[in-house]
Amino acid sequence: MNTARLSLAAVALTLSGAGLALGQDCTPKHSFTTLSEGTLTVALTNTPPYSAEKDGAISGIDGDLLAKFAEENCLKIAYEIFTYPAAVSAVQTGRADVALGGFYRTAARDKVITLSTPVYLDQLAVASKDGLSTVDQLIGKKIGTVEGYDWVMEMEDTIDGSTTYPSSLNLAQDVQAGRLDAGLEGFGAAVVLHAGTDVKVVLLEADPRITATTLASQTAFLLPKNNEEFVTAVNASIEDYRSAGVIGEVLSAYGLDPSAADVGESRVID
Repeated sequence: MNTARLSLAAVALTLSGAGLALGQDCTPKHSFTTLSEGTLTVALTNTPPYSAEKDGAISGIDGDLLAKFAEENCLKIAYEIFTYPAAVSAVQTGRADVALGGFYRTAARDKVITLSTPVYLDQLAVASKDGLSTVDQLIGKKIGTVEGYDWVMEMEDTIDGSTTYPSSLNLAQDVQAGRLDAGLEGFGAAVVLHAGTDVKVVLLEADPRITATTLASQTAFLLPKNNEEFVTAVNASIEDYRSAGVIGEVLSAYGLDPSAADVGESRVID
């Protein structure tokens, strides 16, 4: 997702232990160390529905999955809210065990931190009042998306007159006001931004002219380079949650298509 989208500046550290099994009889599912004993330190981006702060705890798709992981491993959660670049830096410099926020698996990030196994796909959606769902339906209409998305160049090559916006909020406002016929956006963000409006959010049907419709970006938790046991534990849990249908259920709970849990082979964006 675009790193400028919906993120907030860092705020004071907040502890969240609600609902975690922290009693003396708690047996961790995995064996690993964290920066602070008994605590999982989280760099949280406030980017719903992927990750967010709610009632003094982490929330969103990533937040709910990580909270389950923490409970299974007898850990409290300490979190701080960061912008996207600062969250990456927090993991890289050893100030956080993990960063959350629907982060794309990119080659640039892979150089400085460890990318978890893919968690889910950030599928490409169309937001429009007419329920448009194919590339052919978009041709000839006023279409927009957000600067920095990996489908921008293909959109501009395929749909004459399409335009880009500095933020998802700006894009959504123009779709809702009728200044655009449709906006191309990550499915999760589109669902949140158009909630309660007359704009319909649907997946853009597969079309080779827009690669993201056939090869959607994979998301990951951002993990440290120097904690192999922790990385192994996180990856094993993600795959357990996938096979048990947990990831699909969490996606559905936040209004996303559960098919986004079917990530395919691991890959990174160059």
